[in-house]
Amino acid sequence: MVNSLMINGTLVTDSNCISNEFSSFYESLFGSSFAAIPINFNTLYSPSLQLLSLDEPFNEGEIYRAVMRLASNKASGPDGLPNELFKLNWPVFKPSIMRIFSQLFSSCLDLHKLNFAHLVLIPKTEGVEQVTDFRPISVINYIPKLISKVLALRLQPFLPNLISISQTGFLKGRLITENFNVARELVHHLNSSQHNGVLLKLDFYKAFDSVNWDFLFSLMLHRGFPQKYVDWVKLLVTTATSSVLVNGSLGRVFKHKRGLRQGDPLSPFLFLLVADVLSVTLTSAATSLTSTISAKIPMPYFLLQYADDTLVFVAADPRTIRTLSLVIKLFERASGLAINANKSSFVPFNVPPQLEALLLQLLGFNKTALPITYLGLPLTVGRPDRVCFQPILEKIERKLAGWHGRLLSRAGRLTLVSSVLTAIPSYFMSVFLLPTWLIQHIDKVRRRFLWGTSDSGKKKIHLLSWSRICLPKKNGGLGLLDLNLQNKSLLLRWLWKLHTDNHSLWFKLAHCLYSPASGCKSPLLWNKAGSFFWRDLCSLRFLFQFSSCVAVAGGSTTSFWFDNWGGKPLFSILRNHAKPPLRPKISFRDAAPLLTRLLPLPRDCHFDSLLSLLPPLLAANQPDNISWKWSSTGNFSVSSTYVTLSSAGKHTAQFYSFWKLKMPPSIQFFTFLLYNNRLLTQQQLSRRGCQVTQGCSLCLSNELEDSIHLFFNCSFISSLWNRLKQTWQLPGLFPLDSTQSSIASLLNQVSDDTGLASLVCTTFWGVWLERNNRIFRNKSRMVEMVAQWVLEESTLFCKFC
Repeated sequence: MVNSLMINGTLVTDSNCISNEFSSFYESLFGSSFAAIPINFNTLYSPSLQLLSLDEPFNEGEIYRAVMRLASNKASGPDGLPNELFKLNWPVFKPSIMRIFSQLFSSCLDLHKLNFAHLVLIPKTEGVEQVTDFRPISVINYIPKLISKVLALRLQPFLPNLISISQTGFLKGRLITENFNVARELVHHLNSSQHNGVLLKLDFYKAFDSVNWDFLFSLMLHRGFPQKYVDWVKLLVTTATSSVLVNGSLGRVFKHKRGLRQGDPLSPFLFLLVADVLSVTLTSAATSLTSTISAKIPMPYFLLQYADDTLVFVAADPRTIRTLSLVIKLFERASGLAINANKSSFVPFNVPPQLEALLLQLLGFNKTALPITYLGLPLTVGRPDRVCFQPILEKIERKLAGWHGRLLSRAGRLTLVSSVLTAIPSYFMSVFLLPTWLIQHIDKVRRRFLWGTSDSGKKKIHLLSWSRICLPKKNGGLGLLDLNLQNKSLLLRWLWKLHTDNHSLWFKLAHCLYSPASGCKSPLLWNKAGSFFWRDLCSLRFLFQFSSCVAVAGGSTTSFWFDNWGGKPLFSILRNHAKPPLRPKISFRDAAPLLTRLLPLPRDCHFDSLLSLLPPLLAANQPDNISWKWSSTGNFSVSSTYVTLSSAGKHTAQFYSFWKLKMPPSIQFFTFLLYNNRLLTQQQLSRRGCQVTQGCSLCLSNELEDSIHLFFNCSFISSLWNRLKQTWQLPGLFPLDSTQSSIASLLNQVSDDTGLASLVCTTFWGVWLERNNRIFRNKSRMVEMVAQWVLEESTLFCKFC
């Protein structure tokens, strides 16, 4: 709901006025075009012959794939047809949909009446009052959305070759965090060197909504898109009409004359084509310039893009800055994308005042200082301080404020901790080695919410150690992520990319900054001195060495001493020798002929075994192949790395299959606590220093209540068990020397029958509920009633869980 809006400096609360203001604004934004200046694409691009297949006839397979790829549980368009309807009833709708695509291919499809959307407004931040602070999302009718999805799936495989590597938005295999890492390294490099440079942060005003159509269509034709494919895109774009939906009421219907609809599956890819022109134009303009950012970065500009989020690193040279200003203005006039000078800024590095004045004069941007926020992350000169990580803590607090933990079971709280609280710092963990204080603080919040608090706010008893909770379930834990291990697993990805993705921007920049001028080119031998992030990565090299293995081919990119080509890095095998390795930066190819001189003296029986490890060298131009030991495919994955790190040195739990039984999570959690003897029986309370009155509330004996008595020896459980055995073939109830072995033995006897195993756990759950009702509510039931309840609940669980 939009309850208020600032209109002409006045805060308005009238719904009709608010609706009219939004309708007028977006009708003016989308419904007006402007005369753009033409641009000569022939000087920027050569047509791609690969795109000729984009206009092939549509087939049933690709249309069905598009139907299934449209997301479920999404709002339907004005036609009210949800995606699930077509997924579940594809045979019924297939003839009609195939006929529509046949008409589209034959250029006789009329979309004017179908291509309609509701424009839904999403506030960019909390408490917004300006009409420009909302993001317009188009909720489109099903047929045009499906056509757009089919065209997008056709285009998607070609995009990596069409879009510059400086762009990481919407492209499979490119990471948003890669641009942040590159920006951070450039900031450190400029700040630590004596070179002059400027960082520009560009903000485009309503970027998606402002794209000039003539510019887009001309660009596509010059890049080699078939005329028929361009006509299909033109049909989707030019027939679009919308109506703004505000507070449940629709505004005036208007026709689009420019812009790309957010919510259209094809729009992100088309926008990438438009945004790429800025990158290519800057690259073209750089050929006439002699200035460089630094000796290690021999170029006048370094551009980073994530969709429309743009950073430009510029050599602080008057001619370079003037050229940049001209390129930006040319791009604005041609594409329709306008720079918002009020939200754009620049950060100078060692720049004299006269150059700062020139920047202000030519661009009109605001001067600012680091840290700044880029892609939602703090871009700093050095290691970020506590203030930079405050957004993580604030987001966690906002989540906690909306939850009523006391109304949730422990299993419900475990789900929220696992899926929400644990996920909040993940984005930061992929680019920062989080400080210890932050991980400890987040763990404290997670622990406290999991175990709950009393009405007075006092924390309740924590039944298990946090290290045990963070173990995988197969190792006897609850499977919560250990943030420290997850952090390392995420960061190892960047070392992996240095070894495997030499076409990425991250590799190219790191190679320029840290690779030695001579010797082996293995990233494990690159310079350890650098930014704080680079030093953090270097601290993980030892872990990387033992997690990877190299299949030597040419041997020129493999370190003889430090890469793992023989089961272990050679240096670790010989680490007991007093002498350090000779020629530590030598490659495998160069070391193989010199083996007898390189290996330290005295040589023992290991020498012959080392000789046997040496693989034969192939042709010099053959690349060495690295693989990840913890993944079945040999490719790096965060999940396989985390599982290995979290399970290292841990024994597999004797019994944990109750997590797979058909019963509610609350009973699974209860069974886990029972199996580990962590239920707060009298014995456990006494062990924790609590004053208890000895005696069993079920059989009224004077024995100290513990798990063995309550679930195996008590006359109540014996009577209940005998009642259930009349209906089910339950095994005998015999206690062993511990609760864990007793539960494991009992469940192992019924492991072949999941229904019977669920009945056993539900029986224990029923006993525990009855025990608590008698103690805390002064209510009791007969054994027959408890048995009936257990049977009914078990039947429901097996049917619906």
